Amino acid sequence: MAASLASPAAFSLEHVTVVLEPGDKPKKLSGQAVVEAQDGGMLLKSADGGLHLLPAETIRSRKTDSKPLVMLTREQLTEHVLAELPPGFRVHDSKNYIVCYNTTRTYAEWSSSLLERLQRAFIAYWEKRGCKVKAPEQPLVVLVFSDKASYAEYSRAELGATVGNVIGYYSPHTNRTVMYDLTGMQAVRREGSSRGSLHDITDLLSQPEAEPLVATIVHEATHQISFNCGLQTRLVANPLWLSEGLATFFETPDLASSRSWSGIGNVNYTRFDRYLDNHDAGRVASLARMIGDDQMFRDPETAVDSYAQAWAWNYFLIRWKPKEYATYLKMLADKPLLVDDDPKKRLAEFRKHFGTDLEALEAEFYRRMDRVK
Repeated sequence: MAASLASPAAFSLEHVTVVLEPGDKPKKLSGQAVVEAQDGGMLLKSADGGLHLLPAETIRSRKTDSKPLVMLTREQLTEHVLAELPPGFRVHDSKNYIVCYNTTRTYAEWSSSLLERLQRAFIAYWEKRGCKVKAPEQPLVVLVFSDKASYAEYSRAELGATVGNVIGYYSPHTNRTVMYDLTGMQAVRREGSSRGSLHDITDLLSQPEAEPLVATIVHEATHQISFNCGLQTRLVANPLWLSEGLATFFETPDLASSRSWSGIGNVNYTRFDRYLDNHDAGRVASLARMIGDDQMFRDPETAVDSYAQAWAWNYFLIRWKPKEYATYLKMLADKPLLVDDDPKKRLAEFRKHFGTDLEALEAEFYRRMDRVK
């Protein structure tokens, strides 16, 4: 389907009626057509920050007016999100987040505190490195379910069969992060343990058993921040080695600190140890394959190993090629929406920013990573 970016003059408000799946009831959407296809399909940005991919055959009616898109205020966005959720959800507001939850208020407060610290640290980190980042245009929405079952029921439509293996995710379409209360998981519960206060929750989730669970939530929240602060752009050809590796770079929090996020740039030993084991066993993919093959990150058989390798390469490039990395990020963020790149183009773009001699770069990578402790 051929598509083109809508011109600024065309940024008027579109009112469409769509039937997304056969048998569904018609649904009304309003927003800005940021991409229009030649056959009448479109990518619609709605006032809640959602991006709706609407093939031509799903659109039943369309009306255009001259009004510009006005993003929802915090109050309007809160009301809009609550209307889509099952009964029983409440709201915890913080400076940059709207946390909708049906678990304890204390857990919602703990979550927002964690995410606020992450966002402050993330933006400050990239500002210091000369990247043009900004605060999100709206408060970021986070949904926290009380348990895995209710989370899975809500998320199944988006995650499908993988929902049972995913404890949290960021959706680039809805622009929301979805998770559930980790303190109820058997893996982190201890006999006689309490989860009634912020201190109790921090203590519970600081256990070694909980570390990968918290890291997953931070990983997904990092995606949400990155795609809303200007560092990355949703629904462009972002290579997964870059997006996932960048998120792993931030995913180890210092839960003992209530004010700062001191772990940025530290070695992520969970990922590093996995990478070292794979390297020693000869299971590391070539640099060219990692750059061009997103499937190795999607395949459950290779995903964990691929994430470890992506962490290693992002760690190396951010630490020892920071200017090139920042320029590469900017190039990716400026790509057109909904246009895929083939492996050949990805490799050419990588070489343009990091050098044409991949063998020499890999040699430097292995030399430097061998010294990481």
